[in-house]
Amino acid sequence: MYERWVLGFHLVKVFLKNELTRLFLFVILCLILAAIFTPSVYAWGKGIGNGDGVEWLGSVKKSMGKADLARYFNRVMMGVAIILLYPFIRTLKSEHRDVKPPFSVRINPRWQGWKDMVVGFFYAMGYMGIFFLVVYKLGWVTVDTDASPGKALMKAVTPAVGASLLEEWLFRGVLFALLMRSLSVRATIVGLSLFFALVHFLKPYNGSPEIMDGGSSDAGFRLLGQIGEKFLHPEDFIGVFLTLFAVGVVLGIARHKTGYLWMSIGLHAGWVFTLKMYSALTNNTGDAHPVFYGNDIREGLLPLVFVCLTGVAVWFYLRPKKSLL
Repeated sequence: MYERWVLGFHLVKVFLKNELTRLFLFVILCLILAAIFTPSVYAWGKGIGNGDGVEWLGSVKKSMGKADLARYFNRVMMGVAIILLYPFIRTLKSEHRDVKPPFSVRINPRWQGWKDMVVGFFYAMGYMGIFFLVVYKLGWVTVDTDASPGKALMKAVTPAVGASLLEEWLFRGVLFALLMRSLSVRATIVGLSLFFALVHFLKPYNGSPEIMDGGSSDAGFRLLGQIGEKFLHPEDFIGVFLTLFAVGVVLGIARHKTGYLWMSIGLHAGWVFTLKMYSALTNNTGDAHPVFYGNDIREGLLPLVFVCLTGVAVWFYLRPKKSLL
């Protein structure tokens, strides 16, 4: 009996020493804590967004009032992940070799960094621009003549900058470096891209009833159940998931090939900027087959094709240059 306990303890110890296992447990912990804290944050945010006063918050207050429970959950989980990130890194310091602090990497892009960032931005935005022309010619979308391009531009800039800087630092910066200590480049890019797609997929199943009492103590866990239900309906998520996975792969390749985050930041910013502008200035006609194009720019095989074309362009841009000598 004693030997079994010793063997079991040894297996658990070996299991927990694996960095992929620790990353998985880190994600599970973030999900649980987000489910616990989201109802309180939701009630607080709705109170500010729909109440009087605090007028100086402006558009932030308006967004807090309109945001649904899933959006609050996503933001709470991101906040929890950032708070727990440093303790998580400390748990890995005793294995293999020390992890460099995230900000120890040179933050000055210099000429090559600025060039990579700009090229990445215009690659992402350019290929999605061609995608828009294709779906427009096919009659799958129309231009919203009532929309204001100026307002759409202002609303697109902030999330494009914020999401690209924060998420690239977290995913292609910290987590990429952690996984590279014990995995191959290919395994790191694929594994992190799957994680990236899952994190951006934290929305309830479309057929689930709306959780009206978002401030109740169990609302976060009920939302988790609805998110899990999506995975029982692969036809409803495969297009978006594959597109997000392809985005993660392209960003991972850019990070690995350049050795820095600048091109992945540019690509990420270009995709987010295009998504926000596209959503604000177009209307979906509903004429497309959902397999080829869904409700927005992320759904269907056609968006996936254009993300892959962007990846091909990035690969050619970053391929080793042949010497003329």
